[in-house]
Amino acid sequence: MEDKFPPSSHGETPVHLSFSETRQPLLTGDAHQYLLARGDQLAFAAEVVRFGFAPDDFALDIERLPGKRSARSSAPTFTVGVSNIHNRRSVRYLGGPGRAWVARFLEDLIAGKFGEP
Repeated sequence: MEDKFPPSSHGETPVHLSFSETRQPLLTGDAHQYLLARGDQLAFAAEVVRFGFAPDDFALDIERLPGKRSARSSAPTFTVGVSNIHNRRSVRYLGGPGRAWVARFLEDLIAGKFGEP
């Protein structure tokens, strides 16, 4: 079976959100493909669509936090700034081992911090 959605320039398949579109949030910042797990990207896209937004309504700015951490450290390793590109509302979340930035984002989305779709 032929793949209708070829890999992106980063070697990953885009999120398929309907029969005719592949829309992703704008990713910016430090080494975003390394720092932001594909599962987080998919979960983010699924939640924004579930609440009536499109993934490309948002920009994600990823910044690595300085310092070295042990493999077992639960300290955050990066931050994710999420911005609604239409109304410029934004919030920054901590990410890394044991951090659920998508869940924190979802709480804020439901609370209306990013406005209406």
